[in-house]
Amino acid sequence: MGFLDALKKVGEVAKKAADRAAKEVKWRKKVGEAKREILSRFTVKQLERIANSKGISLYEEDFVTGERWRLRTKGEIVAKLASNLSFQEVVDLARRYKVRYSDVVQELEKFRQKLFEEKQRKRSEQEILEDIYEADEFEEEFENESSKIIETITEFEPMGIVRDEKELRNQLASWLSAKLGKSVVKLEYPFEHGKVDILVKDEIAIEVKVADGKQKLKNLVGEVTTDKMYFSSVIAVIFDIGKDVGLEFFVNQLKALGATTIVIPAQIKRSGRRQEIIIRQGWKRIIIR
Repeated sequence: MGFLDALKKVGEVAKKAADRAAKEVKWRKKVGEAKREILSRFTVKQLERIANSKGISLYEEDFVTGERWRLRTKGEIVAKLASNLSFQEVVDLARRYKVRYSDVVQELEKFRQKLFEEKQRKRSEQEILEDIYEADEFEEEFENESSKIIETITEFEPMGIVRDEKELRNQLASWLSAKLGKSVVKLEYPFEHGKVDILVKDEIAIEVKVADGKQKLKNLVGEVTTDKMYFSSVIAVIFDIGKDVGLEFFVNQLKALGATTIVIPAQIKRSGRRQEIIIRQGWKRIIIR
């Protein structure tokens, strides 16, 4: 086998691995959607009772004003419970409250077989549920891992002078490499439809932006929209330098897309034509999920 043939084969193997990973992401997202679908079949009173029995707070807080409010709509309550209950817990609750769920499970099975191009075969509900529980459990473990990475980002402290966004991105990648291991952090990772600023453990995409203009934040929303199609989790790290760019509007858009946003207060110091980006010490770093 010649060098070009070997290179081509490596490329094909990499593409197959990437395709499989993308399918796994789609499968786990579909499981999450199915969990919300089952919960949406409960009444609001039933959902509130479940939240109370499980110790799940139905209050949210505005990241800017600190104002707290109670979740009122069914959709809001369903989303909150879905993020705090496993699929198995939801199925057990459906059985207890006599809420239909089997049709959702069967639809999931059809989706899984088609997605992974498996030969259609009849399986018992319990066999199907075992696969669903496994995907949901992986997602839960993954969420715990994501939380650790988010915490690591909030502790980020640049070394030396940082002049622009690219240097911030590079330093954040170095920071994560030092904390998580160099082998799991990739800088400017290319994929089929773009490039991720930082990729952690092949599944967590991180986009970094200095909020110095609305167009840049619009671009960030577009990047996150694409990233969500290919990676299990997306984190947007925004350095807020105090410019009036409608930051809250864009943060809400990112939240609606299912991304986690970390807002880090910063300032720009200028000396002649040179500038330096400085992290504001003692200022609260905000996480929006």
